[in-house]
Amino acid sequence: MQRIWVITAVAGPMALFASEAAAQNDAVSVAQGDTEMSAEPLQPEGGLNVIVVTAERRAENLQDVPVAVSALGSEALAEGDFRDATEIAFQVPGLQIKSGFSASNPTIFLRGVGINDFSPSNSGAVGVTVDDLFFNSSTGQLFQLYDLERVEVLKGPQGTLYGRNTTGGVVNFFTRKPEFEFGGYVTAAYGNYDQVDIEAAVNLPIADIAALRVSGVMNSRDGTRRIELPDGRAVDKNDVDFLGVRAQVLVEPSDRFDALFKFEYGQSRGTMFSYESQGLINPDTGEFGGDDFDRVCGGRRAGLCVNAFGYADDPDPFSGQENLLFTPEEVDVTVASLRMNADLGMVGVTSITAYLDTRKEIIQEVDASPINFLEQYGNTNGKQFSQELRVASQWGGPLSLIAGAFYLEDEIKSEDFFEVLAVANPTPGSAFFDPAAPIARFDRRYTIETETLALFAQGAYELTDRLTATLGVRYTWEDRALDHSSVAGPVGVAALDEPAPVIAPIVTTADFGTDELSFSELTWRAALDYEVADDVLVYGSVSKGFKSGGFNTGALTTPVEATTVEPEDLIAYEIGFKSEFAGRTVRLNGAAFYYDYTDLQVFGLSQGTVTTLVLFNANAAEIRGGEVELTAAPVDGLELRAAATYLDTEYTDYVSPGGTDFTGNRLVAAPEWSLNVGARYETPPIANAVKAIFAGDAAFTDDQFFDSGNTPRLGQEAYWLVNARIAIAALDDRWEVAAFAKNLTDRAFVADSFDLAAFGFDELAYGPPRTYGISLRVRLGD
Repeated sequence: MQRIWVITAVAGPMALFASEAAAQNDAVSVAQGDTEMSAEPLQPEGGLNVIVVTAERRAENLQDVPVAVSALGSEALAEGDFRDATEIAFQVPGLQIKSGFSASNPTIFLRGVGINDFSPSNSGAVGVTVDDLFFNSSTGQLFQLYDLERVEVLKGPQGTLYGRNTTGGVVNFFTRKPEFEFGGYVTAAYGNYDQVDIEAAVNLPIADIAALRVSGVMNSRDGTRRIELPDGRAVDKNDVDFLGVRAQVLVEPSDRFDALFKFEYGQSRGTMFSYESQGLINPDTGEFGGDDFDRVCGGRRAGLCVNAFGYADDPDPFSGQENLLFTPEEVDVTVASLRMNADLGMVGVTSITAYLDTRKEIIQEVDASPINFLEQYGNTNGKQFSQELRVASQWGGPLSLIAGAFYLEDEIKSEDFFEVLAVANPTPGSAFFDPAAPIARFDRRYTIETETLALFAQGAYELTDRLTATLGVRYTWEDRALDHSSVAGPVGVAALDEPAPVIAPIVTTADFGTDELSFSELTWRAALDYEVADDVLVYGSVSKGFKSGGFNTGALTTPVEATTVEPEDLIAYEIGFKSEFAGRTVRLNGAAFYYDYTDLQVFGLSQGTVTTLVLFNANAAEIRGGEVELTAAPVDGLELRAAATYLDTEYTDYVSPGGTDFTGNRLVAAPEWSLNVGARYETPPIANAVKAIFAGDAAFTDDQFFDSGNTPRLGQEAYWLVNARIAIAALDDRWEVAAFAKNLTDRAFVADSFDLAAFGFDELAYGPPRTYGISLRVRLGD
């Protein structure tokens, strides 16, 4: 398959340049099939904004697309003061974006579909794209949000028009593109924890055929968790230190051809996430509280229980003790892409060629305590090349088509060093190795290569003026190759970030039974939509998505962990409606769905010497649910919105490798109810000079579990998060001064948790506390 990407990468762009020349002689002028939406939503007089999306690879009114889509426009993104992708999740019920890291490797769930595996080698079940570039590895997915045009969340399997591993859906981020006029903006914010945010963009026309847009961001904030060290020093962790820059050049020599080159670099230099240690052993009785945590330990915030070494963390989730002063998480992401569009009259052709480089280096205090018994160093490098070529019909009439090919080549190299139970070394200061205890260094290295080719096509045919049928197919071929090893050595010899002397090999590639996996899969979508009235659309669809199989690259302490998984499949049945009424001042959309989920991939506890996680297939699960989104503009200046998702999830056939039967349990990160409500009011002119803007929103997340066993102590009870914002702005929006607050009620909530009961504790990753500040935004140009 090595030749395929060479042919595609060279022939695709050559074909576009050739087609541009041909298009010069074509007198027919047709809008391109892959047109991007405008920077701002269209505003019809006396109604709600028209939201234009490209969910089906064409610019269309959201209300005309027979797909469940939630969209956030540039105004909502700017006023939301969102820093990274995790904050988007609270604006879209049914979407969860969690991470046990500060700036990388999120785990994403949509309508209950996802996987808790945070390994960079295992793509999630929900795809992430930026400007149509598919981010295969999770290392670069927790990027900063700046200079964005919109975010689209496509719900349900997207196995026809999008890249690999979109069983649950796709989260699409679109940046602002260059324009042929001078403009831009500068935004500065200051908040508690010495938060400083600066974001800026400038748009420069170059002659008559080219434009340049340069944008950048700098985010910094002191840590929100106060850590005391054994020597009495104190340090703040969970800080933010991010810098990003993006440059885009648009060349448009005619109205039939354009090329957009983008280069982007982002870096994070904050600390590794600092966890709360939830002890499980009552020091007075010696009783283990794993099965009856509330009785034995008094509940989550009592602080009565200790870990296996007698440490009890402060019940305050934003303070604690640790052993390591320096726990950096350094992440670098580099993107270079070239997107070309050619209008051939009858069809439009789009080529997207992209290269993505991700690098991460961490030192992690896994035990979250001042005792040196579980610490990690990690280093991951990823390189990805992708090429997509699409042809979209532009001929008018009842039939529209999109067809194309997608190729991806990805390589991830990783090394992780773990020092385990060094505190129990009977000869402190000298080398010691006891695999039975175990008191040892475990070093793991792997390289995994992925090569994917997919051919796809989707057509929509207007059976009548109001009834349209859609059919799409995608066939995917994939090869994955692994080189893996883990070894044990003594503690007390090497620094954490240096390889230890090898005493015993533990896991080798041979333990997986194979070093190569190959898959091929047909995915599809069939839908009917009917326009009941001019502003009412109903639709029904059946679709199939799949998530690629792979290796458990986390195998570390025993060959038992060397597992492989088959692809997971999901067939989704959905009916929905989209409607506007009352003079288009009210928009009401909804859907009901049923998922038949088979061979779903699960990340669960292993049977190794040291508790680690393994990857395996559960047989089956079912998801039933519904959602509704309401937006209304009852009076001038006022916009109200509400959205809700209901999920009924169940493992219908699931026995773990250890023999535990989880059948009947709820799926991970699948709260029964999730809600979001919000309001925005823009006043009439005040003294004919300025206007005021009042905005607020609240998100509700029901009880949820973070493990397949539905363990209450690892879950999170229902909670609300409230945000608020007040602004004064010029009537022409040339400047704005605002005050904002996030998590206004200072609600402490667990965003994720990890079971380390073998060491007598759990790791809890808490969401951020209350933050607040002021911001100033100035617009450049006319």
